[in-house]
Amino acid sequence: MKVLQTAALFLALGFSNSLFAKPLQIIHTNDLHSYFQGTRGGIGGYAQLKKVIDELRADAKAKGIPSLYLDGGDFGEGSSFYFSNQGVDSLRALDMLGVDITVLGNHDFILGGKELRNQIRDAKLKAKILSANLKGKRWMGLSNLMPDYVDYNLDGLKVRIFGLTTNEIHYMYPIRPLGWIANPHKTGVKQANKAVKDGVDFLIGLTHIGLEHDIKLVENTRTLDLVVGGHSHIRLGKPELTKNLNGRLIPILQAGAHSGYVGSMILDIKGKGEAEILDYKMINIFKDMPQDEIMKEFVGTAYMNREQYFGRNWDEVIGFSDITLSGNFNGQDSQTRTCWSRHIARLTREAAKTELGLQFDVFQGEQIPAGPITYGDIVDNFPHFRRWGDQGWNVARARISGFVLKQILNALARSEVALQVMIDGIKAQDKAGHEVPYDPTVHTAESAMINGEQIRNLRYYSIALPSEVPYGMEKLLNIFGRVILHQLDYLETKNYWPLLEEYIQKNSPIRCLKD
Repeated sequence: MKVLQTAALFLALGFSNSLFAKPLQIIHTNDLHSYFQGTRGGIGGYAQLKKVIDELRADAKAKGIPSLYLDGGDFGEGSSFYFSNQGVDSLRALDMLGVDITVLGNHDFILGGKELRNQIRDAKLKAKILSANLKGKRWMGLSNLMPDYVDYNLDGLKVRIFGLTTNEIHYMYPIRPLGWIANPHKTGVKQANKAVKDGVDFLIGLTHIGLEHDIKLVENTRTLDLVVGGHSHIRLGKPELTKNLNGRLIPILQAGAHSGYVGSMILDIKGKGEAEILDYKMINIFKDMPQDEIMKEFVGTAYMNREQYFGRNWDEVIGFSDITLSGNFNGQDSQTRTCWSRHIARLTREAAKTELGLQFDVFQGEQIPAGPITYGDIVDNFPHFRRWGDQGWNVARARISGFVLKQILNALARSEVALQVMIDGIKAQDKAGHEVPYDPTVHTAESAMINGEQIRNLRYYSIALPSEVPYGMEKLLNIFGRVILHQLDYLETKNYWPLLEEYIQKNSPIRCLKD
């Protein structure tokens, strides 16, 4: 693609009578995660987003420019509004926003491929969901509901959009054993080659693989002309320009997360990969912006549907906290190893009555400010469940050998993952000889102590952790419980939402743990 700087002259002249005969507006969002009301940080809201999208469409239409609304996936699980009509409203909202095409994100199949099939059918979804690298569609009932690509006719030019989904192994377990996700880069290259054979004039990759992998995809293709991405939750204020194998600069777009941003690119497409960027803008969506009234009513109904699902007052105060309940803020990753994550590790250990408790900060949902804590707050802070009717994930209990435990601690010390893992029950000695909480980024495994003594290789220690970790690994590898965790027990009555509620009530106001 030939990329030019935004030209005010082009805009002033208008498009219908200019030399650029086939302009197209690409509207794009990604990682909406069912944040119908936006975030506690003040961004987003589907009614506000809808208002802006309609204005973008109307403005382009007045200039004779058609619009294509592409969404970069993860439109489903992530916010408690996903519980409205058991996920169906999350898909209905795509049509109400005006999404033409979206791509399958890893949070969209969190309950498995068959459940997604049911949601698509129940929603009577008009928007197309793409994924060229999702395999096993037939076995999950998705063959006719999720094509690899779609073609769009732009005044005689064939524009093709194909979809790619992240194949990170730790996200894949919900669709096993019926489905799996192939390498997105290899699939992307195949799609690009196929587009040449099919006479495609302009090729768009609609991806949910993250910016780093979008760049790699462009660098390994020759005929991909534009990438509209998601998964990284990155707000790109201007296109990320990356050279392909032919040395052409290819734009990559991504618009933050949680309905807080929408991008608009106006292209003049000439065919066979030639196009010019006439305009690009990223619009911030704030909760105090004007709202579309129909979408506002839809969100209000969804609020009541969500409350009905839980069968209790969403705003019921259950306790107080003097600290922030850490989590993501306006779609950005949470702080790691916080006071609150230590509390969750402690809660997990106490619930299972074990020597050790693990908390993975990557599992935390939205950040909750200090002050009164409501029932809805704890669900939004830990919005994870395996099946409808669950009260959040449950706790798992197992035994682990001291030798394996020390190998894990040593591995954590060499990995960035250490910043996302909180372990309760392990101590170490500081330089003054005082016992302090163990930190794998500071202390060695040899200095770690449990119950006041160093870890012994041949002894087995009891450990508690979110059940989804061993459950997912067993589904993927079928060896995790046998090789690493022994006597694995899923504590079906120990679910996180009631555990969090009880813990906050008992320890209110929540403060940083001192031991």
